[in-house]
Amino acid sequence: MTRQEFADLIETEGRNIYAFCYHLTGNRDNADELYQETMLKAIERQEKIESAGNPKNYLLGIAMGNWKNQKKKYARRQRIAPQQYMEENWEFPEAPWTVSPEESYLSAELATLVRMETAALKEKYRIPIYLYYSQELSIEEIAKTLHVPRGTVKSRLYTARTMIAERLEEHGYEK
Repeated sequence: MTRQEFADLIETEGRNIYAFCYHLTGNRDNADELYQETMLKAIERQEKIESAGNPKNYLLGIAMGNWKNQKKKYARRQRIAPQQYMEENWEFPEAPWTVSPEESYLSAELATLVRMETAALKEKYRIPIYLYYSQELSIEEIAKTLHVPRGTVKSRLYTARTMIAERLEEHGYEK
């Protein structure tokens, strides 16, 4: 991939990669750091990125690898010298609604509940959900990004949706 192609890729997909980093880390500071590390590694591997393939998946894969490495480092540091637990701060901008205030409140409440329940999922279920819904990747693309079979991705998506639906029922929402 040439420098211009790489610059165009960052121009078109940079926000999506950053949003994915934000979903992984849960706060802006850590997302900034993860995004920067991802871009540095992508620049180092620029020649390996094929513009004819799916370069967005390649960048998402780099972000996933960096995030896993960060988690391992954090866990190792916690064993050596425990620190205060990293706070997950889920701040998402609200979309402007053109409905009644009651409907807007209920919709916002449901969205907050879905975010909260999604964040509570185990990582192996949470990551495919984020990739599928926020990054709008296909099952095949998620499988390539996570290096797992397509069936595993389908199974994890189904399980995650089921778990979220059950938890929402506990809060009084119907399927």
